[in-house]
Amino acid sequence: MLAQPVVLSNEQHKDLHVLAQFSLESVVDRHITPLMLQEFATASTFYPIFFLQSGEEFAPVAVFGLKEGQNLFIKNDKWEGPYLPAGVRAYPFSLAQTDDDKLLLCVNEQSDNISRTEGQALFNADGKPTEFFDGVNKFFKDYIDANAVSRNIMAQIVEMGLLKPDGLQYRDVTGKEHRLNGFFVIDREKFEALNDEQFLNLRKFGVLQAIYAHFNSLDRIGSLIDRLPVEAPAA
Repeated sequence: MLAQPVVLSNEQHKDLHVLAQFSLESVVDRHITPLMLQEFATASTFYPIFFLQSGEEFAPVAVFGLKEGQNLFIKNDKWEGPYLPAGVRAYPFSLAQTDDDKLLLCVNEQSDNISRTEGQALFNADGKPTEFFDGVNKFFKDYIDANAVSRNIMAQIVEMGLLKPDGLQYRDVTGKEHRLNGFFVIDREKFEALNDEQFLNLRKFGVLQAIYAHFNSLDRIGSLIDRLPVEAPAA
């Protein structure tokens, strides 16, 4: 289990450095990861894209595995995913929301790409943010803006009644059928039945490319099946 992130502080973390290496622990045992609609075109080339419900909201996710805790893009302790979604790319940093809706930048001090002695410093000797820290800050500002757009578009898709529950179904190499429940997809029949005004509204907001990318991404389930480990036959 990953350590809980703490709020970043120039006093507590004055000697914190970030190593120029990918953090494998950020994707270990992760079968899904959050995705923004703006990432669909790229992510759909490699991963199936589904939607999960949380309360009344729905959020898109990229699927890395065919069961909980399974990441099929890790092999021999190496990440083989051709595209890393922004939500994972930000690690070891994350955002926390306060009771008054303020966002605080946090860090996982125990991350495998954090060091106290080498790498990119977050703060200068006088406690001021470094250029690297400014880059991290800008990343999250852009991420917040992009995520807000993605959530607004998702709200429109939900309002139009385009989502339907549909578990991730597949047949493994032995012919056994499996199903991972809890997922939603865009209902293709309802999408194709939209009237001209509804369709043009989706095009106006640049949603069509993401929807078609979602449809195409479902073909990537086959590539996940191909990554399943081959089990030795029973004796």
